Amino acid sequence: MATGDADVDSLCALVERALAEGRIVPFFQPVVDARDPCRVIFHEVLLRLRTRGGRLLLPTRFLPAVAGSPLAAALDRLALSAAIATLSARPSIRLSVNVGQTTLDDACWLDLLTEACDRSGDIGYRLIVEMTEHAALLAHPCFGDFIARLRVLGPTRALDDFGAGATGFQILRNHRFDMLKIDGTYGAALSESSDSQVMVQAMVAIARHFEMLTVLEHVETQEDAAMAVALGVDCLQGHHYGRATENIATATLNMSVGRA
Repeated sequence: MATGDADVDSLCALVERALAEGRIVPFFQPVVDARDPCRVIFHEVLLRLRTRGGRLLLPTRFLPAVAGSPLAAALDRLALSAAIATLSARPSIRLSVNVGQTTLDDACWLDLLTEACDRSGDIGYRLIVEMTEHAALLAHPCFGDFIARLRVLGPTRALDDFGAGATGFQILRNHRFDMLKIDGTYGAALSESSDSQVMVQAMVAIARHFEMLTVLEHVETQEDAAMAVALGVDCLQGHHYGRATENIATATLNMSVGRA
């Protein structure tokens, strides 16, 4: 077995144990109004893996290893459950969760959401479901049905990491997303890159045509934030406004004073 395969197997086993022991925990990162950055529009739910020694692993460390596997679907269900519980406890907020391709045909994920919407009619309308602009996900045979089901239940449909994938713009016309999250490679050092500025401006124009809210990710400096505002971006996300924290009240407090 190649070393890379061994590493993947080790990470999968780590995730499986962490799930069984309740050591996959939700963190929350604020997304703010670009023109009024003390106003939080929603928080994104981001999972962290807490090792038995107490160290936190970022999603980039373990998610690629489980992509496309039943573990990925289990993580998406955990994130949704955490979001539903938080939305129920805090009726004034909105949250977003990410879904991967294994969740598109996961009846359990949709059952969780349906049951939550049946219990409380506004849960669905305060939830945002982010789908990454990856060809495998968008070409999944259940993608159209999944989008249609979300439309019935009420969550906002967001296309995540836009500009990083290889899909065509036709996906926007065919499925009518509500929100466009522009990939963070354009947000980082935006004020210093004329190429990124042109691309962000073009994506904002496309989003406006399709009546989608825009979010720029990985905004790290005031200069980048100011440039994003000048280019017409609606919302901003990144360490300049708040890091992901386990306590959503702390995340909101950090935002209220405009600190990372």
